[in-house]
Amino acid sequence: MRKAIIALALAAATSATAFAHPHVFIDVSLSFDFDGDRCLGFWQEWSFDPVFSAQIKNDFMLPASGPLSRALQDELYNGAFINLRRYGFYTLLRRGDKRESPKAVTQFGAELRANRIVYRFYVPLDASYSGGFSVAVFDTTYYSAVRYLGQPGFTQRREGAATPRFSVESDRRFPVYYNPQGGPQDMTTYTRPAPGLLTIYPDEIVIRL
Repeated sequence: MRKAIIALALAAATSATAFAHPHVFIDVSLSFDFDGDRCLGFWQEWSFDPVFSAQIKNDFMLPASGPLSRALQDELYNGAFINLRRYGFYTLLRRGDKRESPKAVTQFGAELRANRIVYRFYVPLDASYSGGFSVAVFDTTYYSAVRYLGQPGFTQRREGAATPRFSVESDRRFPVYYNPQGGPQDMTTYTRPAPGLLTIYPDEIVIRL
């Protein structure tokens, strides 16, 4: 019987990574959708490491390569994606001192590229996301480690509007605490320092107009 998958990979981890966070590695690309100085939302594309991808392919009986049917994509959405809403979809949005995570995302899709599982989805933003703000794609449990791939892309719907500028920065006012010895079943989110925890400062994509 297929294993139930909670969040991303709460089932098995390989022996090489079984005893310390992180356990999963994700390469992330972002592309922002602007209408003037308002950001309507942005696309995220996640490419998972080959080991985790092999786990997912096995658990969901995916083909070795090629496109995924809509039915298989729906199975991945329900079995290995939507539970991430408990963790804000690994997405931290910041305006000034206010940090929040999206409550929902849309247009989920999945595909196989070589030996990797790739997710793609859209994060809609409300009208308050005008001017500058920051986005961090980061698992606050540090179960998964994220790496940004290149500069974000963007589309600008309004002719003559300002071109957004992007930079990668970390803000030391917003630390994340994690247990470096957390095992494969540990997805605890820590909100304050404690003995045995380490501190990390997520890299943010800072958007300026």
